[in-house]
Amino acid sequence: MNIGNYYLIVAIVLLFISFIKDKERTKKALKSVLKISLNVLPVLFFIFVIMGIISIFVSRETIASLLGSKSGIIGILLGEIIGAVALIEPAAVYPFSGTLLNKGASYAVIYAFIGTAILIGIATLPAEIKFLGKRFTLVRNLSTFIVIFIFSILIHFIM
Repeated sequence: MNIGNYYLIVAIVLLFISFIKDKERTKKALKSVLKISLNVLPVLFFIFVIMGIISIFVSRETIASLLGSKSGIIGILLGEIIGAVALIEPAAVYPFSGTLLNKGASYAVIYAFIGTAILIGIATLPAEIKFLGKRFTLVRNLSTFIVIFIFSILIHFIM
């Protein structure tokens, strides 16, 4: 049995306990889960389609040359840029990264992609500027980009 089955069993048991304890709150929680699922599932589906297209149409050699260990700093920067502009849910970042890793991307590039995809959001910039100000947003995003770059370089040399 894989780990996903264990999670499913635990979730069912907890749902059963919750239902016994308070039926109304459990119904509200299930409605909330449904809303979240309806928002996330289309994005995950889109990511899985992109992963399939990459698997079929983009050769391992192409990914390895652009994002592999021999791509060095350019590959890391490319991974960071792609991550920063990707409009991708955090839950979809990991399967997509796994596909890139299997196609020849280096761990350093994957780290750069994951870090910027999660921590730098082009789509959320207007809200961040509105609530936190231009200067803070610029400093936070730039420093995040630089720190991720430094750690990616370290990972490049370690692995």
